[in-house]
Amino acid sequence: MGPELPSSCCMRGSIHPGDPTGTEQTIHGLPTYVAEPENGAQIKGTIVIIPDVFGWDFINLRLLADSYAKRGNFRVLMPDVHFGDSLAKVNLDVAFPLKGSEPSWYIRLWNLLLFPKLLMWFWYHREIVSLPILTNFFKSLREELASTPTSSGNHKLGVIGFCWGGRYAILMDQYVDAIYSAHPSLLKIPDEVEAVTKPISFAVGDKDAILPMKKVEIIKGVLKKKEGLDSEVVVYEDMEHSFAVRGNPAIEAAKKGLEGSETQAVEWFIKHLT
Repeated sequence: MGPELPSSCCMRGSIHPGDPTGTEQTIHGLPTYVAEPENGAQIKGTIVIIPDVFGWDFINLRLLADSYAKRGNFRVLMPDVHFGDSLAKVNLDVAFPLKGSEPSWYIRLWNLLLFPKLLMWFWYHREIVSLPILTNFFKSLREELASTPTSSGNHKLGVIGFCWGGRYAILMDQYVDAIYSAHPSLLKIPDEVEAVTKPISFAVGDKDAILPMKKVEIIKGVLKKKEGLDSEVVVYEDMEHSFAVRGNPAIEAAKKGLEGSETQAVEWFIKHLT
């Protein structure tokens, strides 16, 4: 069964308020956002976030990285795998605008006209381009962790992917110890799920047009047959695509999806990395 095509869902969402507390570094050749445990706490594992189309400097993801680091004592890395070519954040705050920021009709129309640009973005960042970038980063990071003294912390590696990054998180299976994929886009089902060998957690919404429930049920069926592999598929009621990273925290139902999926990720990696 082929992947669903990208849609305007990939450009929807709200920009979250807050101030990221991490740093920017160059790691294995890529500009990378780095969040670390508070007060010099022992690192209990490393997590790499593969972002959605809005990239490594998207404040929502940076705030999530900070929270993962704080709640689980993880070192969290988010590299610029788009080479500075992420979609502009001005395209957000359209479908789930924050209170007081309701866009006018002409801004909504403008965003609809940007859909061809989204399709071009997916072409420029297709698998033949993006997979080698990610593979090199994860392979290098794995080698780095293997050569690091054990006194510096846990060497286990996890990956988190959102939307566009959700599929690539799954494709990094051979380099990581655990996977968390939130509403992945363009996932090849069942083939790429059947290839998974590491503990995997999915967060999906039952209103996701990119990953409809008929495909979620196939994913569940594939994972059920993998005896001995720890896996879970958590379905969030009334949640649409991108809810785990771009939902509006000013809306109570969306806030529950944001908080629930964040806790899901933290608990999964506490279980499998620490």
